[in-house]
Amino acid sequence: MVVQRNEKAVVTLAVGGHYTERFLLRARPTWESYCQKHDYDLILLTEPIDKDCDFSRKSIHWQKLLIGLLPQLKEYRHLVWIDGDVIINYHLAPCIVSTLKENKIGAVDISSVFSRNDFIFNLHTRYLILNYIFCKIIDADTPKAIITDGDLPFYYRRLGFRGKVDKFINTGVLVFDPNTYGRFLAECYAKYEKDFMDYENTPLSYELQSNDAVEFLNGKFNMIWAQVVAEHYPFLFNQETVKKNKGLFCLCANAAYHNSWFLHFAGGSGNPIVKSAFDLIDHPTAGVPDFVFPDFWPENSDLVEFCKLPDIDETRQRLGDEARTYMNLF
Repeated sequence: MVVQRNEKAVVTLAVGGHYTERFLLRARPTWESYCQKHDYDLILLTEPIDKDCDFSRKSIHWQKLLIGLLPQLKEYRHLVWIDGDVIINYHLAPCIVSTLKENKIGAVDISSVFSRNDFIFNLHTRYLILNYIFCKIIDADTPKAIITDGDLPFYYRRLGFRGKVDKFINTGVLVFDPNTYGRFLAECYAKYEKDFMDYENTPLSYELQSNDAVEFLNGKFNMIWAQVVAEHYPFLFNQETVKKNKGLFCLCANAAYHNSWFLHFAGGSGNPIVKSAFDLIDHPTAGVPDFVFPDFWPENSDLVEFCKLPDIDETRQRLGDEARTYMNLF
């Protein structure tokens, strides 16, 4: 039974022992801190909403579209759906509901990966080819691959969608008023009988745009770890490199965490580059210096004092002439 304490709630669904255990251990502590900071209730659903669903055809990912119909959730002014493989940087992340400017469904547009150039096609192509090489080295029987370009309008048309849609949304984070959009999302659920290649993501991305139902949020609210790796840390796909630099993987994952608000470890459950990083986030560490210099900075942070620029003369006088001054101009 849900006991409502706030006007907004963070909601997710965790089913299965291993998935639930990892969520409770790794993600939930960061969600609890975020909810406490910004006055959200935290609701964990542990059973599918549509118990008659044929999960061999329509994966459990679709169930998020039904939360707005749950009687115990309809009294909330806003629901924030978050996939269970998201870790929240509660130190920095603002209240996601407060960033909404319109009465629409908040979501993050990730289609820039299809327009940012790489040596062939775009950034998403870089991820696909690196991931293919990674898989081929592990399993020599991995067949040849065909990789296409990033023509989003053509992609939607090829899958049977006819509206003018030119963006791609990752639906791992959604913000909405259940009384305004609960039925709309449920109708999207009922409209499709089976998974697409990315479960519900492509059809929902299309429906949100073609119905003018989406407001795009800051990308930091759904930063995809796999895209971060492909752009900034592509060497992590080479397992020999990782083995020779055992702490490197952890440092890269935590750097991404500190550069995001919601870091999303979306991807196949068997992909170690995606899922192993989920277990490496040191979320109690508030700042980058803490995890870069763990043996020095926590005990010596008093060596640095932050001050407002108008107060610099007073601070210098108090600390003495030996203190070195660094001017922050932005």
